[in-house]
Amino acid sequence: MSELQSFENFIMKCCELDEWDLRSMLRDKLSGAGFTIQEDDYSSHRGGRYQEVHNMLAIRGKIPKVCLVSHTDVVRDHGRYGKQRKTNPVIKEVNRFGKDMRIIQDKDCQVQLGGDDRCGVAINTWIALHTGYDMGLLFSTDEEVGGQAADYVSFPELGNFELLAQVDRGNTERQLVTSIGSTRLCSPEVAKRLLEISNRIGMPRTPVNGLFTDVATIKGDGKCKNAVNMTCGYGNNHGNNEFIDIQEAKDTMKFVSSIIQDYEMEVIEEMENREITEEEVLGDIMATQAEMQLKDDDDIVWN
Repeated sequence: MSELQSFENFIMKCCELDEWDLRSMLRDKLSGAGFTIQEDDYSSHRGGRYQEVHNMLAIRGKIPKVCLVSHTDVVRDHGRYGKQRKTNPVIKEVNRFGKDMRIIQDKDCQVQLGGDDRCGVAINTWIALHTGYDMGLLFSTDEEVGGQAADYVSFPELGNFELLAQVDRGNTERQLVTSIGSTRLCSPEVAKRLLEISNRIGMPRTPVNGLFTDVATIKGDGKCKNAVNMTCGYGNNHGNNEFIDIQEAKDTMKFVSSIIQDYEMEVIEEMENREITEEEVLGDIMATQAEMQLKDDDDIVWN
């Protein structure tokens, strides 16, 4: 089995790559999956090869309604714990709080895994590569130092999406962040819709007020309509014993896929309604033309 045929292995690959190499892989894979990719000129304060890493927006389809958001920088690359070697992610079977779990963690717990937010990157990209959904993907950087790239982002296309869904929250299960402090990220209607989706698939989520995240900056700057953030399976984030709960990551992937599918069905319904409207308009035009022809015929003087 190749590394891209296993979700677990794909997560590990996303965690272990240097950020610039991860971005190169994402561009390659997403371009091959029908996405149009654009990048801005954001330049990281970290210098060196990190200056190759910009805000990146990938879009597939003519009228996608959902854009998935994640950030590719990790704490270990910001020097917060000094110079660290690369992580060595492995799968472990553990028991936490009486629950048997399969987790991904640095082999010797000597280096931060990078689940925050490579777990979100892996989930979003896996959905993109293994479905045909119309959708957007926004990859930011420098989130771990105050969302500097998110504050810089200026893709006008972000305003066209009905929802920016960030997959970047850890340490708890099945939460949906609908507000940050006193700032509401999404309308009550959108929050209700997403919670109903989680209930429908048997994975109910709890709405919570969260801490800082990229979409809070983007929403606060008026660059999108609605946004949410959600837990995705990483725990003990930022420390060397950080881990990813594989099952929770899979559950999050199902939830995110269900959100996109729900919005895609809305697009199909709108298109069907639009076709009916066009037929009605065509019928009105033909009726008007017939009336005009009849009037012309009445004006004819027959000898």
